[in-house]
Amino acid sequence: MLPCSRSARRGRGQESRRPSINLLDDGCLVRVLGFLAPFPDRFNAASVCSRWHKLIADSRMWLRVQSATANSSYNSFIQSGEFATLQDAVNAARPGDTIFIGPGEVHAVANVAIDKPLCLMGGGSSPEETVLISPSGSESALVFSANGKIANLTIKAELGSCLLHRRGSLTVDRCALECEEHPLEYLSCPIVTTAGGLAAHHLPGKSDGLSVIETRIVGGTCAVKTVGSLVLQQVRVLYSRAAVIFWFTVAQQSKSASSIGVAATAFVHAS
Repeated sequence: MLPCSRSARRGRGQESRRPSINLLDDGCLVRVLGFLAPFPDRFNAASVCSRWHKLIADSRMWLRVQSATANSSYNSFIQSGEFATLQDAVNAARPGDTIFIGPGEVHAVANVAIDKPLCLMGGGSSPEETVLISPSGSESALVFSANGKIANLTIKAELGSCLLHRRGSLTVDRCALECEEHPLEYLSCPIVTTAGGLAAHHLPGKSDGLSVIETRIVGGTCAVKTVGSLVLQQVRVLYSRAAVIFWFTVAQQSKSASSIGVAATAFVHAS
């Protein structure tokens, strides 16, 4: 990464006599960079120079979920980029945005509809520091009907599912999904996918799918339930005294993967 010092910028400006975006102060440049789409434009911009890398990491560049009680200076989410609820942040987000969810508190969620490509990330150093809880009576904590990713989050469901995947390509990366003990626990499942494979709303060659990476899954009748035409594939499970960690994909079944998918469906159960 190249340095972007003010002296270097002055030197280049004197030689070329052309205006440069780097002559803007940090506040103006943050405002300009904020118009870039987070993926991939904003991430690519972070590699331009050390100054841009620092500005891209500025908290003003990202949407954040932080309850009003946790932030005494909370006034207007429109001005600060902070939202009291996850659904508010999702409603205001642009396709491709990343939403950081504040750590150190429990966020109540119920059937949060995500119908645009988004990335949801916990703001703590581990999934246990950022917790989403879905109360009984809701179908799911999060409902995905577009491409998306969740990372570094703990999602708990009192009854129902933690994730309902209806359409799109969804990645679950280093999370914890928990269905709490309940007399009707047989109705619970951490992940439910009703996606149907190749979808008309996708670009040609794109299909629905689910990828789970290094995620702890606890409770419910099984770790994942498939209702559509997608099947469970490529299952890996790591057992330890503290937890059971899963890696697997749910995708359109190929002829060569037929026997693997059937075996995996019978094997994956949450503990």
